[in-house]
Amino acid sequence: MKTASMKQLLTVVAVVMCGSQLAQAEEFRLVPADTASACQSGTKTESMTLEGPGDTSIAQAEGDKLNVAVCTGADSVVHVQWKAGGSWKSSGNVNAGCAEILGASDVKVRPVVSGDHLTATYYSCVQQ
Repeated sequence: MKTASMKQLLTVVAVVMCGSQLAQAEEFRLVPADTASACQSGTKTESMTLEGPGDTSIAQAEGDKLNVAVCTGADSVVHVQWKAGGSWKSSGNVNAGCAEILGASDVKVRPVVSGDHLTATYYSCVQQ
């Protein structure tokens, strides 16, 4: 009887631990511009131009509740960073599509040197 109770308790503990991790997990994916889910129901900005090496804030929120897409054209390259679960992560270089992050608290973007210039054009979509 004790063995069965211990197994049940361990199963419940494992389910609770997995559930809490799933609730905090963010998702990152590269998608074509016309399929970013944050752009389907979120707020979309006009096209903007980044110049220089600094980060530009896209969105911030209390807790990991932002769904954000950062989309570029074929001639622009950006690097996207986001904070989720208390730590910063990054996309690597993104061009000709969208970096979509689901479940973040802070999202930033910066241009990447392309050819001989440090300029990038992008738009973003934010859903809270």
